[in-house]
Amino acid sequence: MLRSLYIKNYALIEEFRVEFEPGLNIITGETGAGKSIVLGAFGLLMGDRASAEMVRTGTEKTIVEAEFDESNPALKQILEDHEIEAGPRLIVRREVSLKGSSRAFVNDSPVPAHVLNAIGEILVDLHGQHEHQSLLRVSEHIEMLDEYAGIEREAEAFRLLRNRIYALRKEIEEMNARKSRAAQDHDFFEFQLREITEVDPADGEDDQIEARLFVLQNAEDIRETASEILHNIYDDDDAVIGKLGAAERQFSKLAELDPSVQEPLSELKSAYVIITELSRWVRDYVSRVPDDAEEYSALNDRLQRIDRLKKKFGGTLAAVLEKKRELEAKLSFEEESEERIAEKENELSHLEPKAATMASLLSKARNAAGKKLEPQIVGILKELGIEHSRFEVQITEAPEFNSRGKDNVEFFISTNAGERPKQLVRVASGGEISRIMLALKTVLSKGDRLPLLVFDEIDTGISGRVAQRVGRAMKSLAAEHQTIAITHLAQIAACADTHYLAEKISSKGMTASRLRTLSEDEHIEAVARLISGDVLNKSAIANAQTLIAEAMHASRGAAKPKKIAAAA
Repeated sequence: MLRSLYIKNYALIEEFRVEFEPGLNIITGETGAGKSIVLGAFGLLMGDRASAEMVRTGTEKTIVEAEFDESNPALKQILEDHEIEAGPRLIVRREVSLKGSSRAFVNDSPVPAHVLNAIGEILVDLHGQHEHQSLLRVSEHIEMLDEYAGIEREAEAFRLLRNRIYALRKEIEEMNARKSRAAQDHDFFEFQLREITEVDPADGEDDQIEARLFVLQNAEDIRETASEILHNIYDDDDAVIGKLGAAERQFSKLAELDPSVQEPLSELKSAYVIITELSRWVRDYVSRVPDDAEEYSALNDRLQRIDRLKKKFGGTLAAVLEKKRELEAKLSFEEESEERIAEKENELSHLEPKAATMASLLSKARNAAGKKLEPQIVGILKELGIEHSRFEVQITEAPEFNSRGKDNVEFFISTNAGERPKQLVRVASGGEISRIMLALKTVLSKGDRLPLLVFDEIDTGISGRVAQRVGRAMKSLAAEHQTIAITHLAQIAACADTHYLAEKISSKGMTASRLRTLSEDEHIEAVARLISGDVLNKSAIANAQTLIAEAMHASRGAAKPKKIAAAA
C-alpha cells in the first residue's frame, strides 16, 4: 500500500507531501490545477523516462519520493537480487536534474531505472493514457484468467514439469551430439590409445631409465673407482684398515697405562668396524656394477619409444598418461552414454504424456472460466455505461507448450453494437479503456496481486447514473485494493473514502500546485462544487450530501467506508 508521496520542483508543483489512506482515494480539482501532474510524477517514480522539462522553472532538480508498506514476495526477490536492504517500509526515490540526468534510489540504494520499472509493475497498476496498464499486456491475460479460474497452483506445477522436460530434451540432445562426435573419432581414438598402451609407460619411468642408462654408460669407470677405494681402505698392505688395527693396539696399550683414554679407544674400535663394513659394501657394489650391452640396448630402445610418445602427446610423460586417461574416458563414454541416454529418454517418455494431460486439464479449466467470465464482464460494462459491449476470451492452441500449458489467451472486446470484438490493446478510447479495466478489475480483483490501482479520469464520456455506478464499482474494488482516482464527476467523488483537492496557489509572481486532504465538510463542499460550479447553494450542498450518503449506504454490504481524514 502507498503510504505517502513527496514531490518537489516537478512542473507546477513546488513542494508537498501527501499521505494516502486505504480504500478509495479521490483527487478532484479544476482543469490545470495539477491533478494529472501528480500522476505524472508518480509514473516517473515507477520508471518512466526522465526529462529536464519536468524540472520546475527556476530550480535545479526534481525530487519524487514514495513510501510503501508492502511485503510482496516478488518484491522481496527483486530487492534480494539487487542487494537492496529490505525493511518494514519500501522507500522509492527519483531525482531529475535540469541537465536531464536522472538518479533513482530504493531504500537509499542507487538503482537503474529498469529496477524501478520492475518494482512498479509489482506494486502499481496505473491506468492513464495507455501507460502502465497491465490488462493491455497480452502476456498477462493468461495469468489473469488462471487467477480467475483458481488454477494458479496447477499452472505452476505445469511450468516446473515443462522446465524438466525441456532440460531433459537438452541433455539428451547434448549427449547424442557428444556420442556422434565420439563415434566419428572412435577409430582415431582407439589408434592413439593403442600407441600408448603398447608402450605402457609408468609414471616417472623415463627418469628412471635415463638414470640407469647413465650408470651403464659409465660402468667401467665406476668399477675402476670402486676397486681403488676397496684397495685403499682394505686390500692393500698399507690400507686404512691395517693402520686402524695398529692404532687400536697402541691405544689398548695406552689404556692399560691411563684408563682415561678408554673413550677414544672405543671410538677407534667403532671406526675399525665401520671401515670393515664399508669395505664389504664396496666389494659387493663392484660385483654388482652392470656390464650388460643387451640391457643398455633394451633400455635405450624403450626410452626412444617413450620419447616418441612424449613428442606426440604433450612433451612430458605426465601429459602422455593424461592423454591415455582422456582417451579411455572418451571410448568408455560410448558404452555408458547408451545407457544414460536410454534412462533420460525413458524419463522423458513418462513426463511428456503427463504434461500433455496437465495442459489439457488447464485448457479445459480456462475455457470454462472464459465462458463464465465473458457475461460477467459484459454485465458490469453495461452498468458502467457501455450498453452494447461484447467481451470475448479467445483461447488458441500454441504451436508448442509454453510456460503455462498449450494455450495462448487474449482478451477481445467490442464497445459498440454491430462491431466485431477486437484485441483489447486496439481499443482507442481512454474512457472506455478505463471502464473496461474497472470491469475486469472488479471481477478479477480477488485474484489480482497488485496492491495499488490508479485511474486517471475514468469518467470520460459518462455522466449521471452511469457515473454513480462507476463510483460504486470503484468503491467496491477499493475494498480489495487501495485505489487512487482522478475525477471530474460528483457521483464518483462522492464515493471517496479520502478526498484530496488539487489546487493552484500564487505567491511572489509564481504559480504552484498542491494536493490537500479535505475534511468531511470540505469533502461535501468539493462534491457540491462539482455539481454546481463555483457558486455554491443549499441545493448543491443537499445534493452532495445525498450522493455521499447513498455511496456510503451502497458500500456497507461490501466495505465499510473509512472516516474522511482531517484537513492537512
